[in-house]
Amino acid sequence: MKLYGLFGIACGMTLFASTAAFALPKATEIYPDMGLGYNIGNTMEVPKNPTLWGNPFPDAAYVKAIKDAGFNTVRIPCAWNSHASNGTINAGWLDSVKTVVDLVIGNGMYAILNSHWDEGWLEDHVFDGKGFDKTGEVTVSAAEIAAKQESYWKQIATKFAEYDEHLIFASANEPGVNDPWNGGSDNGQWAFDEARMQVLKSYHEACLKAVRSTGGNNATRIVVVQSPRTEIDKSPLLASMYPTDPAGEGYTMAEVHFYPYQFSLMTSGDEDWGKMFYYWEDQTPGNDAAHTCSGSALGSKKSIDELFSGLKSRFYDKGIPVVIGEMGAVKRLGVLTGDNLKVHLKARAAWYGYTVAAAKKNGLVPCVWDTGDEGDGNFTIIRRQVNKFGGNVGDITDVETLNAMREAYGQASLPGNSIDSIVTQNPDIPETAAGKGVQVTYQTVTSDSSEVGTLRINLQGSKKDLSKYVGIEVRLKGEVATAGPCSGASDGCGEYGWTSMDLFMMTGESWAWFDASVVEQADKDLDADAFQTIQVKWEDFRSEPTGLNSANAIGLNLYGTQVTGTITFDYIKGIKADGSTEIIDDFDKKPQLEGTASGKVVALNGTEAIKTATVAAASKMLVNVQPGMVSAHFVAAKTAPAKATLMNSLGQVIAQQNFTANKGMNTVELSSNYRGPAMLMVRQGSQRYMQKVILK
Repeated sequence: MKLYGLFGIACGMTLFASTAAFALPKATEIYPDMGLGYNIGNTMEVPKNPTLWGNPFPDAAYVKAIKDAGFNTVRIPCAWNSHASNGTINAGWLDSVKTVVDLVIGNGMYAILNSHWDEGWLEDHVFDGKGFDKTGEVTVSAAEIAAKQESYWKQIATKFAEYDEHLIFASANEPGVNDPWNGGSDNGQWAFDEARMQVLKSYHEACLKAVRSTGGNNATRIVVVQSPRTEIDKSPLLASMYPTDPAGEGYTMAEVHFYPYQFSLMTSGDEDWGKMFYYWEDQTPGNDAAHTCSGSALGSKKSIDELFSGLKSRFYDKGIPVVIGEMGAVKRLGVLTGDNLKVHLKARAAWYGYTVAAAKKNGLVPCVWDTGDEGDGNFTIIRRQVNKFGGNVGDITDVETLNAMREAYGQASLPGNSIDSIVTQNPDIPETAAGKGVQVTYQTVTSDSSEVGTLRINLQGSKKDLSKYVGIEVRLKGEVATAGPCSGASDGCGEYGWTSMDLFMMTGESWAWFDASVVEQADKDLDADAFQTIQVKWEDFRSEPTGLNSANAIGLNLYGTQVTGTITFDYIKGIKADGSTEIIDDFDKKPQLEGTASGKVVALNGTEAIKTATVAAASKMLVNVQPGMVSAHFVAAKTAPAKATLMNSLGQVIAQQNFTANKGMNTVELSSNYRGPAMLMVRQGSQRYMQKVILK
């Protein structure tokens, strides 16, 4: 390939048409060798700092482990805009990306290098003129964005011009996926129609133009172009308005992502419109069909076959292989225990195996999403965060899922058993005379601000109607302590640490918030050895609850500074007008635990230990999370425009706000109905604060 590079330099672009003899293989020639794909997620796409979301910079041991696991394509989600000044990508960053690309190709794999969300400069602005993004109504110049796209890709392509066909470029990630959820006609979002597809087409063509203009192997390098929002049901728009490639036909691939929501991503509990799917097809307890993905449900065998065969006829049969750039399903470690968790994990493995087999059959390259995290709701298959989870870089954390995919590609199974290990850590406690409870450990990580540990129950079915009660009863025992003193009153916590516990609930379509104090000073008023029963009537709430006939969630928040300790909860009951009570939840399944809270279901006469992971604060920004809202307090060096952004673990924008930060201390608030792990980023010029949060 070196000869081709010299030829291109000597002869220049005037001989572009004559370079066909030196062309790289077409997409249909490369596709059979690409095999199974893997994402180095939550790393190179993190704005400014690739290690800020907990993952180490990819090294030789990690990339070799990817190859040894059976993958032959590695997708490298990558940020560029946040590493650029005045439109020029930092040379050091280009070298850093090159390091990862070289490791992948050096192991004989294909590397797909994309332009990821990257603070939304392109992803959130796939329209021209007036439109809406997460900040509200804005005016966008599609021509300016296309010019920026062309400029960045010209710089990237120049850096990698002499690489052979093992390097593939991808124009974007999920263009338009962050459209506001505003009740619009397109699944609640702003409609993605032909006019918007024309804009997206111009962005893809800007990338293609830039890459081809740099010559060398880039003249015929494979470039991947994305469907609107990378949704399969939007792929007909891409097919009907496919970008024009200066290299001619055969040198592009299409891209979609595949996360069937109820099976893959839904974690906040059942909703009126649908259930959370823990199980899949015949991998089910048999008595829980409501939580089993089967039949024609999105993610079932039938839907996978129909969706993937549609992609085949739409693209592959016309010489355009398709990359499933991201796919996966979270582990419901915080929802299920014991045998139910075992069935769920087997169901996930079966789903992965069937999905990648169907992809292979239909001319698709499946790339699994891997975030590196191993906590509740993770996708991780290959370990890299050894400082947090132990073991060695490259350990396989999900042997069954990996083997199901290897089988689809004719590879031998690897030894090991991940499911039993995971289930052992989340046991199903047998019934005892004392029954079950949930034991929760609280551990704050900062010394100068209040943090929250949450025990939350998402209400379902008849339990949604709390109007038949006059209040709530909680039975609990435990002990928490505050370290005190803090580092000083000037740091915002006063002289000593403190704690308090509130009962909360959310009701109605608006998820209205109501709360009441259960224990004002939890470190002094709780009993470590004996259960106490606490009753809270509706009139005891700070504002009397409304919408009790449609309650969405109920739970307990432990607020405090420098808090550590353990509380065991026996039950939460509803109090009837005649004074009798009935169980709302008796914790035979682990409830949702967030923030500083971690724990598991226990027999009430047991004394099982609980491991608590302590995570250091990601920045000096002070963050307070309340249901539906997160506020950040930070210091700005000057008065200037700023932006606050909330992203979920897939890098999708949840909420965003532009504002002017004043020199000195500032506060910004973002509202969101999203619940679960997220990343909060506040940016003012070159100054950035980032912190992981758990949204409620």
